[in-house]
Amino acid sequence: MDSDKHDPRSDKRKVFPENWNIDFAPFQQFMDRMDNLFSRSFKSFQGQILNDFPAEIIEEENNIYVKAEVPGYRRQDIQIEMIGNRIKIKLEKKESLSLNTDTKNIDKTSIQQKERIITLPFNIPKNSTSATLENGILIINIPKQSISSHIIDIEE
Repeated sequence: MDSDKHDPRSDKRKVFPENWNIDFAPFQQFMDRMDNLFSRSFKSFQGQILNDFPAEIIEEENNIYVKAEVPGYRRQDIQIEMIGNRIKIKLEKKESLSLNTDTKNIDKTSIQQKERIITLPFNIPKNSTSATLENGILIINIPKQSISSHIIDIEE
């Protein structure tokens, strides 16, 4: 063996007795699988904890649009609440499953809730704001209000 090249197996022999020839590849594969499992599980858990959904704000000259992705939700599953300069979008889907066998009747109900609050730089006009739902995309149309500004002098 060339003295310039390093043999990784020689490091093992420093720790273990000479007659032990241990291959760590299966252990490393096991550790990689465990890391992958926990990584996927955490992402799923994180999605359940955060329970939000993609939304974006699009500003045009006279309107602001809030566009939210809500695939699988129907109009009756969506509640939009306006509070001052905030819009609260709440999604709630209830699903029931019934299974009847010769020995058991199983009924299962699940509720999935998601919520998103979007803040705008002005109070939202309640009478002229509208919303549409099409192909899993919720669009809330908010007309811009004329905002008057006033500069305040600082007293000495």
